[in-house]
Amino acid sequence: MNVRRLAYRALRMVYKRRRIPQSDIESTLSRLEGRDRAFFKEMVWGTLRRTVYLDWVIDSHLRNPQIPPSVRVALRMGAYQILFMDSVPDYASVSETVGLINNTSFRRLVNAVLRRISRYGRVEPEEVHLRLSHPKWISDLLIESYGEDNAILMMENHMLPAPVVLRVNLLKTTRESLLDEMRSLGLRVEPTEHSPQGLILEYNGSLKELRPFEEEKFTVQSQSSQLVSLLFDPKPGEMILDMCAAPGGKTGHIAELMKDRGKIFALDVSPDRIEVLRESVERLGLRSIETILMDAREAPSFFEEKFDRVLLDVPCTSLATVRKNPDVLLRVKPEDVKRLSNLQRELLE
Repeated sequence: MNVRRLAYRALRMVYKRRRIPQSDIESTLSRLEGRDRAFFKEMVWGTLRRTVYLDWVIDSHLRNPQIPPSVRVALRMGAYQILFMDSVPDYASVSETVGLINNTSFRRLVNAVLRRISRYGRVEPEEVHLRLSHPKWISDLLIESYGEDNAILMMENHMLPAPVVLRVNLLKTTRESLLDEMRSLGLRVEPTEHSPQGLILEYNGSLKELRPFEEEKFTVQSQSSQLVSLLFDPKPGEMILDMCAAPGGKTGHIAELMKDRGKIFALDVSPDRIEVLRESVERLGLRSIETILMDAREAPSFFEEKFDRVLLDVPCTSLATVRKNPDVLLRVKPEDVKRLSNLQRELLE
């Protein structure tokens, strides 16, 4: 199985749709193990993360940057291997990438460009947005909002792979018990610094194959998301409204903190996302959650109940999730910020 070709197909699909198709990627990953799985993930996520910088490098070696999208994807892959993957010899990166192209003329072009990139190595542009591989408008927005030093720290952080963070299901086990159990399975795992329920796992395999996953002892969730529900501080027996609930990480966490006693109405406007939420609730065996397909703006006229707490995790640009979802840098447009800001205000009102 040619892992580079699988990565090439995946990247062509992502660039075309401007979104990582999770089900297709998961299907591909399920066929890979060990080093092949790790290589595929590094190739796809790494290339996406560095797209702006890679295009700048590639265009500096092209007389005419107007090339077919399939050829540009191959060049991005090859350039990423040469410039950011020390484990891959440059000659292998060049020859394997050339092998992805069928057209003879474009094979020669890819070969020539990648050899030049290999000869000159990594070049650092003066412009911050190019150096840190962000669209200029996003870089400018972050600098305007947070100041240049903080914005640079944020963009540098975006270029790092996201760790695998687990949230321990306290209805099933404790963090200490799960830590010991996973270490007994030969896994490298450490407790999180900020969340008292989190574990950081170094693992390239499928989490679904792990016995603790089958036993519903953990859910994948970032530390920052875990902290939201902890600060929300729900109590057993309370009536909770989660207005924009899917995909359900915080909803499930709230139910666990309530010891699954009380009632949570979990709303979402997307049929696909509400289905993901329902599957998560079912997997975790949570009974306190009722999922409802609804635009949250309709909630005041629908519910007669009075709620003890309301969680509103408003739709946003997702720029804070770039480490995990680098396709955000391809997808988000300046007009999305204004549109989503207006929607957020409507939901808050």
